[in-house]
Amino acid sequence: MTPSEYYNSKVTDRKIYEDRAKLIAKLTIPYIIREPTDNSTTTMTDTSNQSFGAKLINTLKAKMGMALLPPSTSSFKLEPNPEALAELTGGSADNNAKVAQLISQATDTINKELELQQIRSSLFDIIVEMLIVGAVIVEKKKNSGILLHKLQTFVVDLDPQGQPIKFCIKEVLPPESVPDDIQLKDPEAEEDVKLYTQLDLDQQSKKWIMTQELDGEIVGDEKTFKDYDSLPFRYFGWTWITGDDYHRPYTEDYYKDLEQLDKLHKLLVDGSIVAAKTLLFVNERGGRTRKDEVALSNNGDVIDGVADDVTALQLGKNYDFQIPMEMMQDLKKTLSSAFLMNESVTRDAERVTAQEIRFMAQELETSSLSGIYSKLALQWSKWIVEKIMEELNIKFNEIDVKILTGLDALGRNQEAQKLDAVVMRLANLGMAHWLKEDELVNRYMAFEGVNSVNLIKTPAEVDAELKQAQAMQAAQQADLAAAQEGGKRVVDNAIPPQQ
Repeated sequence: MTPSEYYNSKVTDRKIYEDRAKLIAKLTIPYIIREPTDNSTTTMTDTSNQSFGAKLINTLKAKMGMALLPPSTSSFKLEPNPEALAELTGGSADNNAKVAQLISQATDTINKELELQQIRSSLFDIIVEMLIVGAVIVEKKKNSGILLHKLQTFVVDLDPQGQPIKFCIKEVLPPESVPDDIQLKDPEAEEDVKLYTQLDLDQQSKKWIMTQELDGEIVGDEKTFKDYDSLPFRYFGWTWITGDDYHRPYTEDYYKDLEQLDKLHKLLVDGSIVAAKTLLFVNERGGRTRKDEVALSNNGDVIDGVADDVTALQLGKNYDFQIPMEMMQDLKKTLSSAFLMNESVTRDAERVTAQEIRFMAQELETSSLSGIYSKLALQWSKWIVEKIMEELNIKFNEIDVKILTGLDALGRNQEAQKLDAVVMRLANLGMAHWLKEDELVNRYMAFEGVNSVNLIKTPAEVDAELKQAQAMQAAQQADLAAAQEGGKRVVDNAIPPQQ
């Protein structure tokens, strides 16, 4: 099948996942998934009776995004292979320091590029899609950030482990946005064109093949990628159950609670509006009070009438409202726990400490979202770092360097604290001379993710300066000794001999 034929054949299987996502979006963030006919001028219809669902999504999105790509520390760690490092450096302290500086410089460069391409804001969008919709395809644009392809724009085939083996993306683009390597039929055309991008895993070679179709014709050259990690596309999903065609969103687990909360909120709001309405009844026929005088009187006026002739509307529903109010509070408590609204210690501040980021990541691991942090750290963090390294042409040809993500990478702060304790303990025992100072400095620099190039002296420089300082000290001591000897001779010559 051509890419368009494959795409159209899978749209029906996708519809039930779209419909579920629309129901969840109505109770959380309605604009996340829209009708195919909607455009930028379509008026958004908000059928939700509360904004608590949106607050839940935004809270969890912020915590996951901060843990996966923290602004105050590096989300990854470049770890050289110890055996390869020893072979490369020959055990030389100077060479070890140079390798540590190069790795530190590479880490700093990658983190700066992540900020320049605004990867963090795209990560937040990816997390929202996974929480509400369940699945999303991410495309890494070379040197220009990330493009999201939502569920309504792609189809996918998954293997028995829930990993993609084939997918196709449909894009409706204006002619000027078509990739440069694709030729248009009519270069002067102004109408939007349909571009299909299909990727297949060849089961024999285990390579991925990309084919593109534009308005019914295969265009461009067929491209081959050696493995899934080398693709510029990445499929992300939250929860996959055997037999599902797509991944399910996290919020689906709590849909009924959100639906009941929405209904109770509507009940209480409508009831409060009715209960707050004030109506006065005047017994004008059987009493002595006239309603005109009551209506036109000012506060504190004295009018003719009897108080019993005037009564106010009272519903007497206070106790009836108390039951749904208590139930609504219970639902909010359950949802708050599920979306980690009440459990984090992270401060509302411009800068948070590495320990707070680590606590947040551990919270994601040990809560009802167990394992999702490590899964995304492996699938997302490692992939995006590799793409940035590829764009910046950062390679370690002479040594094998692993990219550590997740809690292993965020554990630097804890490692630094342990090292502090060891250094202090050895100093107290008078055993600080057992430590290699150059290695100690390099480790501290690596823990903090600081670019140490041209900042740290090499062991040879330190040794040379130490020898120079010792020579100067020896010369000063020699000069002092000579001066003292000369002074003694002067004194001795000045004292007359005794008779």
